[in-house]
Amino acid sequence: MIRSLRVLGILGLIALAPAVQAVEPEGGIQIGMVQGMFRDVQPAMVQALSKPLRDMIQKSTGLTGDVDIVADGIQLADRMKAKKYQIGVYHGFEYAWVRKQNPDLVPIVVTIPPGRKLQACVVVHKDSMATSLADLKDTPLIVPRGTKAHCYLYIERLRAKLPASTAPLKTKPAMTSEEALDAIVSEEATAALVDIGALNGYQNLQPGAFKNLRILCHSDFFPQTVLVANKGSLSDETIGKIRKLLTEANTSPSGKPLLMLWNLKGFEDVPAEYEANLERIAKVYAPPLPGIPVTAVGGSTPKEK
Repeated sequence: MIRSLRVLGILGLIALAPAVQAVEPEGGIQIGMVQGMFRDVQPAMVQALSKPLRDMIQKSTGLTGDVDIVADGIQLADRMKAKKYQIGVYHGFEYAWVRKQNPDLVPIVVTIPPGRKLQACVVVHKDSMATSLADLKDTPLIVPRGTKAHCYLYIERLRAKLPASTAPLKTKPAMTSEEALDAIVSEEATAALVDIGALNGYQNLQPGAFKNLRILCHSDFFPQTVLVANKGSLSDETIGKIRKLLTEANTSPSGKPLLMLWNLKGFEDVPAEYEANLERIAKVYAPPLPGIPVTAVGGSTPKEK
């Protein structure tokens, strides 16, 4: 829930951008987001959270606006190309998949997650005899609430190379990452899938307990979530104001509470190395084939086993 609110917070900050005199789309600023960003939020709740954002966009810019949720990054790119959306919010790996075929999708800013890194980790007790995911055999892999999309992508691709019964995912909607790691420490569970930010946070909060944990395996670093604009659909002035608003959010009275609530350090201009990171991750994690569902990209959550 916090993670989904964080994404909506990005849109809330966008909505604070003042109106400009340049010609803007008649239908207002339409924002598209992938369903995978709302894995733990019911559709009705997403719509309820979106309504205040629409009102804020209209009040602050004079333009009507809307937030739409689409199935995956490919559909989002197609709809942006068709000018249905002016702004899109992508996981970095999804943007890596679609940007070559959609050169008009131009990055505005990227998010700064806690620790600045996005990496999936499978964590076990320090005394575990396992040396690889395969060693877990049919032991469930705990997936706590709010687990991020890049973690699902990593584990799906890793499990695809192993027997289907290996480390079946056991989703725990009522369990936080901290609670999942506590379960590993107490040996109530064998392994958990978490983001490196959650693991580092656990180390800071519970350094003693952390000594009982070990990373069994981990992913490459993933590029940050990115906000993109459809080239030519918004004026340069509007895009510049949106960029300034977001990159200064950590110093503004309205931005600080939002960043705290949505667990972000802030936003920054697209780093010089971002394109190289996109190229790298697209090679490590090739785009899914047409018709092949990918849990990380779709919005559905596996049922708890």
